[in-house]
Amino acid sequence: MSNLAVNSNLLETLSVLILLSSFVLMASKRINSYIKTFRIQSFLIALAAGIMGLRSLISEGRWDFLVVCLLIMIFKVLYIPNMLSKTYKNVSYKVEKDFILNIPILVLLCCGLVVFSYFTLTGVDGLSQDVLNLQLVNAVSVIWIGLLFMISRKKAIGQIIGFLVIENGLYITAMYSTQEMPFIVDLGIFIDLLTFVLIMGVMTFRINEKFESIDTDQLNNLKG
Repeated sequence: MSNLAVNSNLLETLSVLILLSSFVLMASKRINSYIKTFRIQSFLIALAAGIMGLRSLISEGRWDFLVVCLLIMIFKVLYIPNMLSKTYKNVSYKVEKDFILNIPILVLLCCGLVVFSYFTLTGVDGLSQDVLNLQLVNAVSVIWIGLLFMISRKKAIGQIIGFLVIENGLYITAMYSTQEMPFIVDLGIFIDLLTFVLIMGVMTFRINEKFESIDTDQLNNLKG
C-alpha cells in the first residue's frame, strides 16, 4: 500500500474519531467533561494537520502545516482547555441539568445532522471521491453538532465550548476540502479564537461572581 493511501486512511479514521468526539460531547453533562472532550478533539485535529504537514513537507518542502499543528497543540490542546479549567474551578455549577431537549433526543438529532450533511454534500460537483466525501461529511457534521450543542446548553462555559467546536469544524472542513490553508489565514484564526476565549472567560467569571450562576437565563434579571 502506498504512502498516499496510508495517509488517506489515517485522515479518514481521524475524521471519524473527530465526529465521534462531538457525539461524546453532546452526551456529556459535566462541564469538566466538556473541556476534556474538546481537548481530545483538538488533539485529533492536530494529528490530522501533522499528517498533512509531513506529506506536504516531503512532497513540496512546505512546513506551514507543521507550524499549524504546533499552534493547535499549544492553544487548543494546552492553553485554552487549561484556561477554561481555571474558570470552571471558580464557578458554582459543575453539572448541567437543564437542556432544551433531553440528551437521547439531542444525540438522535446529531445523527440526523450527519445524514443531512451527507445528502447535502453528495449533490455538490467535484466531490465524487468516497474518502473525500466521508471526510467532508464528518467535518461539516461537526459544525452542525457544535451549533446544536451551543444552543442546547444554558451554562456559559458550555456555550463557549460549542463555539470552539464550531470553529474546529470550520477549520477541518477547510483543511479536508482544500488539503491546505494559507499560513496567514491559520494565524488569523488562532488570534481571533484566543481573543474570544479570553473575553468569554472573563465574562463567565464576572457572571458567576455577580449572579452566583453561569446559567445564561439569569441574564433576564438585567431587564428593567
